[in-house]
Amino acid sequence: MKKVFLFLLMLWSVGAMAQQPLKYKVGFLGAPSWPQTPWNDVNMQKMRELGFNTMQLNIAWGYRPGDEPLNLEDVVGLPAGQVMTAGDSAYGITLRTSAKIRERGDKLRQRVRICRQYGFRTIFHFGAPCVLYPAREPLDQCISDDATLARYITLIKNFHAQYPGVDDLLCYTYDQNAWLCSEFGPCPRCHGVPLPQRVAKFVNTLARTWHLLNPRGILWWEPWELSAGETYKAVDLLDSTCTGLSIHSDIAEVQIALPADRWFRNIVAQARERKIPVIGEVWMGGPTEEVEPYLHIAAPLATLRALRAVAGVWGLDGVKEYYGNIPDKEDPNLRMTAIFFRRPGIGDEAALTELARPYGLAAKGVADYWRLSSSAIALYPWDVSWLAREIGRSDPAHLLSAAVLKGASWQTPSWQSTRRTAFMRTDDTVQPNFWMREDIQMRCEQAAGKMQAAIVAASAVKDRVPAVFKPTFMKSVEELDGIRRRTLAYAYHLRETNLAEIVRSGELRDVYVEEMKNLLENDRENQGGSEVIDEALRMLEQNKEKFFATYFLPSSPSGRKEQWTITSQ
Repeated sequence: MKKVFLFLLMLWSVGAMAQQPLKYKVGFLGAPSWPQTPWNDVNMQKMRELGFNTMQLNIAWGYRPGDEPLNLEDVVGLPAGQVMTAGDSAYGITLRTSAKIRERGDKLRQRVRICRQYGFRTIFHFGAPCVLYPAREPLDQCISDDATLARYITLIKNFHAQYPGVDDLLCYTYDQNAWLCSEFGPCPRCHGVPLPQRVAKFVNTLARTWHLLNPRGILWWEPWELSAGETYKAVDLLDSTCTGLSIHSDIAEVQIALPADRWFRNIVAQARERKIPVIGEVWMGGPTEEVEPYLHIAAPLATLRALRAVAGVWGLDGVKEYYGNIPDKEDPNLRMTAIFFRRPGIGDEAALTELARPYGLAAKGVADYWRLSSSAIALYPWDVSWLAREIGRSDPAHLLSAAVLKGASWQTPSWQSTRRTAFMRTDDTVQPNFWMREDIQMRCEQAAGKMQAAIVAASAVKDRVPAVFKPTFMKSVEELDGIRRRTLAYAYHLRETNLAEIVRSGELRDVYVEEMKNLLENDRENQGGSEVIDEALRMLEQNKEKFFATYFLPSSPSGRKEQWTITSQ
């Protein structure tokens, strides 16, 4: 009996740990692909009702959607008497005129006022030191230079004076318009000096400055682009009295299907030992960088499972939206976040039932659609390459040269080390192996098949969906079909390439010819028609040997399929 009691006590303890209260629930209005969401009473009230208690005041995204501020200099200006850098000169022409700074400042003050009115804690997000991308070392804003430290002490003081009411700052130090010197680079100050030692000193200086001005405030540091080892070392050097961490839920990125990896768990545990608060970054709504520019992809169970995994890491203090929230649109993912905030221990089916209840007679069918769409998004191979994200930008009309799997990486510590464990492809130095192509082909087929099942389920229930939800429901189906077509395009291209390789490495069999014919016909339909495929099919019909000597051969980059189409280059 005693053993049974201890076992039940252990189960209760695990459950209690998994449902630890979150002190910070951070959202923000607008998203890079939809920055125009208004900061008004309606949206602020909705964010309160959803369960958020903290608001990031700006989108802070690399390409500056909606002219949102990305650096302190965008809302404060260059400190008096400071020497202009190349970045200051470049930005000053168009982005940092006095009129632009004043306009952004007015918006920021309005956001602070309305946040205070609704009881939200506030965070301003920026990158420092501000360095023009692509960064060229030695950097003109080097964190080992006392002048850079003096500049940011002054900027933070000026920001505090000009924007009273901001509670916290969130600073990233690597990526977008912020950069750090390498200890292996040409900077005479940084050469040979480990990055954790330099960046911790810089972050601590900023945090202590803010703490003196605002004793209840925190400077949250986002250590993205540092390697796992560098983040571990840097956390040991942070000032725990005034610094917090805001971290991706995966060393690679924020990813819907791969939350709370070992690095994330290690960092949270390490920070907890030092009493440093940690916020985990996740997607909480339909718009995400992974599906950009789509806004309505409904995968509420995937959202719930990601939140559950991240918040279940013992020692975490909060969660933060990473991409943005659009509360004035029906968003099942965002409403699922609210359900989780209210009942963090809720099960999948109970949550799905509650989520679908407003759909009335259509509730069961809509829940079936969401269940399938969530599975489809989880099945998609997000881990093949960083370029597998923003899938809405991919072109289903691929080349008819051999399929590649384009990797992406940059000269940052994480990309040249730890992120290689998170993505299958981080460069294009060699052709992908036959089995790697087959793996991604089959995973794309599985994901596309689940998407098609979701679309069929949506078709069966669409006529019963209440009018108030009908437009966004149908838009979600349209966008899911867009992802399905792009996912199928990858699958077709990869199988066509492997099939051609099979033929060229063996004998030409009728069964292979028939499969290639079917693949190309399906591929053409998926693309909505293709003169290029028409020509290839004619050759396949007229001269099989010439076809396999012409198509799906390895080739040099053509420059015709840039960026997001991962099987063509």
